[in-house]
Amino acid sequence: MPINPYLVFNGNTREALTFYAQVFGQEIPDIMEFGPGPGPDGQPYPEEMQSLVLHAELIVHGTRLMFSDAMPHDPVTIGQNVTLALHLSDVDVLQKTFDQLAKDGNIIMPIQKTFWSEAYGIVEDTFGVQWQVNHVVSEVPTT
Repeated sequence: MPINPYLVFNGNTREALTFYAQVFGQEIPDIMEFGPGPGPDGQPYPEEMQSLVLHAELIVHGTRLMFSDAMPHDPVTIGQNVTLALHLSDVDVLQKTFDQLAKDGNIIMPIQKTFWSEAYGIVEDTFGVQWQVNHVVSEVPTT
């Protein structure tokens, strides 16, 4: 059974989806908004929440990433609860992906040889999400 990383943002999920779709050469996915509700309490969502992202998905190298905006009264701390590991067999694609993720972000560990990989690096993207980019001999199966 696959594990799907779920990324929650504080009101800028649409911007994050656009960024990730561009980085990974995907179309911007369909987005489900909170809309008028009803919410968990049976009441309509407040107007300021109705255009926030309730759920969206993006397939990246066979992995389903799921996205949502946090409830405004319960914001998340970005980047401290999710790290995504990306395993790629093509070093050129690995470097390009790393560079795109690093744009306006922070390189935590430049791509380098490690005892387990010819090319491995860690980058925090412009949205505060940390990515471990790892070269493998063949792609990691998703099923």
